Amino acid sequence: MIVIRSDKEDKGEDKPGSSFLSILPIIGIFILLFLVIPIGIVYLAQLPWSLSPIFPYGILPGAILIITGVWIIFRGIKGLRLSHGVAGRDQGDTLVTTGIFAYTRNPMYFGAILLILGWFLVSAFTFILISTILFSIVFFIVAKSEEKQLEQKYGKKYRSYKRKVPLFFPYRGKK
Repeated sequence: MIVIRSDKEDKGEDKPGSSFLSILPIIGIFILLFLVIPIGIVYLAQLPWSLSPIFPYGILPGAILIITGVWIIFRGIKGLRLSHGVAGRDQGDTLVTTGIFAYTRNPMYFGAILLILGWFLVSAFTFILISTILFSIVFFIVAKSEEKQLEQKYGKKYRSYKRKVPLFFPYRGKK
């Protein structure tokens, strides 16, 4: 999860184009994970470009996954904004455990996985399936890294939350 902050010393001192330059590495990683590596794997492993048996039947489930993924991402962002204010400016030092965060600790990552998987089902391109797997791995690694920071910051409260709420995929379990 990326939170954009505007610290007091940074106000009004942004150089023209500096915000664009700061997003270039993110765009590069996205292109690498979503296009270059998956298309390279398809090409080098001589996999079929399209998984055609899925195509006509995957459109409706794929569209449902895309809509659900976007909705989950939106709910996660909205939950953080309510707690931390617009643009990530802290309005308090609270751990968000309500709303969508009561079902998954990482709704934006979970929603993104659903969105990319839905896109695969709609298009049936093999490289998008590989992208879904790669992004899932990256999201897992990043989420585990964030968990260490959250445990240091919130301690016992976060560990209790962690026991009750799954990392990504919501399930009905004991609370």
